[in-house]
Amino acid sequence: MKRTGNRGLAEVARTLVRRPSGVLQGTRWLFTWLALLSLLFSVPGIIATVSASPVALLMATVSAIALYGSWIYGFLRQRVPLALELLDAVALTGFALAGPVPAAAVPLIFGAAWLRTLYGTPWRSAVRAVLYTAAVVAITLLWPFTPGHETAPDLARQLGTISIMLLTMAVSGQLRNGLQANDWAIEQDKALTETGSKLLGMTDANQIRLLAWTTAANLGSSTPGLRVLKVSRHGELLHVGAHTGDFAAPPQTLPGDLLQSSGVASQVQIGHPRALNEAVGSTLVWECVPLTEQEDDAWLLVGAPKRIPEGTILSVRSLVNQVNLALRNSHSHHQLTAQAQHDTLTGLENRLSFTTKLGALLARTDSTEALHVLFLDLDDFKYVNDQMGHRAGDAVLTEVAERLRHCTRPQDICARLGGDEFAVVLTGTTDAAAEAIAQRMVGSLAAPIVVDGRPCRVGASVGVARAVAGAGIDELVHQADVAMYAAKANGKGRVQLFRPGLLQGESSLVSFERQLARAAGGDELEVYYQPIVSLADLHCTGAEALVRWRHPERGLLLPTEFIPLAETTGSILGIGAFVLRRSCADAVTWPPARPGVPMRVHVNISARELESDYFVDSVLLCLAESGLPAERLVLELTETVVLESVSAVERLKTLHAHGVSVAIDDFGTGYSSLSTLRSLPISVVKLDASFVTGALTNPVDRTVVEAIVQMSAKLGIGTIAEGVEKLDQQELLLSIGTDAAQGHLYCRAVPADELREWLARADTPPSTPQVQPLETA
Repeated sequence: MKRTGNRGLAEVARTLVRRPSGVLQGTRWLFTWLALLSLLFSVPGIIATVSASPVALLMATVSAIALYGSWIYGFLRQRVPLALELLDAVALTGFALAGPVPAAAVPLIFGAAWLRTLYGTPWRSAVRAVLYTAAVVAITLLWPFTPGHETAPDLARQLGTISIMLLTMAVSGQLRNGLQANDWAIEQDKALTETGSKLLGMTDANQIRLLAWTTAANLGSSTPGLRVLKVSRHGELLHVGAHTGDFAAPPQTLPGDLLQSSGVASQVQIGHPRALNEAVGSTLVWECVPLTEQEDDAWLLVGAPKRIPEGTILSVRSLVNQVNLALRNSHSHHQLTAQAQHDTLTGLENRLSFTTKLGALLARTDSTEALHVLFLDLDDFKYVNDQMGHRAGDAVLTEVAERLRHCTRPQDICARLGGDEFAVVLTGTTDAAAEAIAQRMVGSLAAPIVVDGRPCRVGASVGVARAVAGAGIDELVHQADVAMYAAKANGKGRVQLFRPGLLQGESSLVSFERQLARAAGGDELEVYYQPIVSLADLHCTGAEALVRWRHPERGLLLPTEFIPLAETTGSILGIGAFVLRRSCADAVTWPPARPGVPMRVHVNISARELESDYFVDSVLLCLAESGLPAERLVLELTETVVLESVSAVERLKTLHAHGVSVAIDDFGTGYSSLSTLRSLPISVVKLDASFVTGALTNPVDRTVVEAIVQMSAKLGIGTIAEGVEKLDQQELLLSIGTDAAQGHLYCRAVPADELREWLARADTPPSTPQVQPLETA
């Protein structure tokens, strides 16, 4: 206990000796020592004169001890309870009565007045003035009754003491207010300086706002009674957001007409302060500070009792300016960050961001999730820039980026590496799934892109590489790059999965697949046409477009020799686009089948073409480019292709709404029924050649043909028989009601020029047609 007491006394001594920080605190410390020293220097003179009177000596000693304790306690606690004020008045009275003359206590009274007025409020200063005046009056009245005092005090001098004392208290009160305001200003400046320093390193808007409200709370603590509300306008009301200060129950909303504006956000004023005071439950003086860096109209409402110190409102405005600047810098930072991580033209990730994110994915310890990198390079993009200009090239790149986004998932990384090179990172995919996504990209980009009303055709070659354990980012990127170049070398417009030794042997590249992939872009494909004849009058009503490949080494190849392979490799997309474009352009030049009845062109469509999201746009663009009316185009598909894809049916319905007809090819060889096909936009059914051939000798085949023709007629669907080679077949088909036929009985598939010649001399079909050697269409 003794050691604890000694440590406590030592701490008190250190506090008294050390000057505290702050102007007001330092002034209080200075006046405390002034009062203590004044008392100390007054005690010896008092004791010397009262030593003969034990009562006076006791009174002087007790009063001195009481004053010492009161003043030291007030300084240590930095507050003066009312009880100490009473004690001071009594002790000053006792000390004066113990002295030889009333004037002996005057220095102590003035010292106490200076010291105590530096504490408390103006109301406390008024109470103190009453107590000290009462003490002087008590000294004057009690002086004659105190032993050893023979003469009464000079009343004029006592009144002068009271007057000067009151003046001293008034001046000391003003000094206190000024020093207090100065300290508050210093604290506010310090808070603003620290906040400004912290804001320099902040880029997150939420953290900036949180720090701002912490600083606002600090400003409130340095200004008694300060309250701050953030309000924003939502319709007819003001919604109250964050707040700081002593609110019993902060309001949630305020009337919208509380703030009145002259039309400029920075000139908004509080129009109804009474309504605001009623809402917060206090009578305050309010100021409105606009928040300019907010998404909506927002303001700070700053209130305080009686008046808001000028320094406080300036600090609030300074804080708002700092926060506004920080939020503006935050926005700029995020914009620059986005620019540093994204391609400015397409909005995709750029090379740096792609490499960084791919490296982070490869660094993960979890290797159970499959990861694939796809490298995509546009085919023939150079021609777009050369022929249409770089502005058109930029428009094409932007559209390519949009299609790539559509082909990928939200969690995939899609980047533009530069020029016409793109890259995609897929997670959680198998090789088959990655190839399917890559094929989707190729199919999407095979559709033309319209720039300023002109179509641009750019394909894409895609290389796919799968990450394996231990593979680094450089190796994986190199593998995807190699696979992409292999895809280009194999004829463009295709997908290539990386495998070891992919580019090591030239013999693997010089293959039939590569030559096929190059065929569409190498002017090696030709479109032949086989006429379709009406059985009623033997007039030609249309022709089916059939592709041929003039192979540089093997000569003219029929579809059966390369179409199945094209379906497998994806080359069918380029081939199909070529055939559709050429067929529409040729059909425009054909003469009418008969006056007022134009000839139709039939074009075969593959499953892969129909799966493309851009298939409808591609068909409509071909019609627009060629000028061929939609009613003259018939798209032929197999029944299995249509029935296996819901999206395919929707695309066919869209084209049908534009006037394009749809035909089911090789009908009868699949598993569909006419009732099922009735729900589809089918205009024509083409009877498979196998049924036509067997109808003359096989009762089953004949029954099937009759059933199909009769059911189609009842459903309003036209019928065309394929593979007609004999007049007997023609007569049978006519007898059972078949609408039209095509086959070598009329004409084999011929080039466009020969078709026009045939049409010119086909007004009267031959009575004894010459059957050509059978070739597969």
